[in-house]
Amino acid sequence: MSHVLAAVRPGVDGAAVDPVAGAMAALLCAEVRRIDLEGRPAADAAPILAALRAPDAVAAVVARDAVDDAGWEALLQGAAQPLVLVPEKGRAPDRIDRILIPLDGSATAAEAVAEIVQMCAGAGLELIVLHVFDASTVPAYWDQAAHARQCWEQEFLARHCGVPGVRLHLRSGVAGEHVVDVADAEQVDLIALAWSQRLTPGRAGTVRRTVAEAAVPIALIPVFSR
Repeated sequence: MSHVLAAVRPGVDGAAVDPVAGAMAALLCAEVRRIDLEGRPAADAAPILAALRAPDAVAAVVARDAVDDAGWEALLQGAAQPLVLVPEKGRAPDRIDRILIPLDGSATAAEAVAEIVQMCAGAGLELIVLHVFDASTVPAYWDQAAHARQCWEQEFLARHCGVPGVRLHLRSGVAGEHVVDVADAEQVDLIALAWSQRLTPGRAGTVRRTVAEAAVPIALIPVFSR
């Protein structure tokens, strides 16, 4: 049986981590396996990473402040499976009905979230995709007839999120500035965010900002985990 790992510091995180782990287990058709952390931030990343390497582990849920900044980076960069971070202040849903999926238009991001997209669609969950244009990616015909935009949207969803009933939000600018705003406006239960696991300077700006500001759990899905 597959397992979702609930990484908990005794007496500290259970009220937030346990319901989210249960919700993720229901979504992924898995059971919850609890990991009791020591409560020492510098050391708590290691047991989570070790547990995630087990063949039956499909995800881990952990409170955002369960590790310090150095441990947080080690955990995110080393996780072999999706890692769900529960914010210190925010909602900890025990059921997931609506998910926001930011997509940058790359094949790797679409492939990373493909499994969870199919599971959510099969379970009847509401899927909301966010795509943010920058100056170099806005289609040349964007200011022309309305049907051109509609055709582009249909093609984008067919290529990157090919399940029925998905709603697409389009924004322009910097992706990190829009993910949290759309998540709040749509009152989603989870943000599923594909990423490269690279935290070098100048990279992962969307991940950093979403993790720091989101009021709902964030599932960080490694694009190279398949």
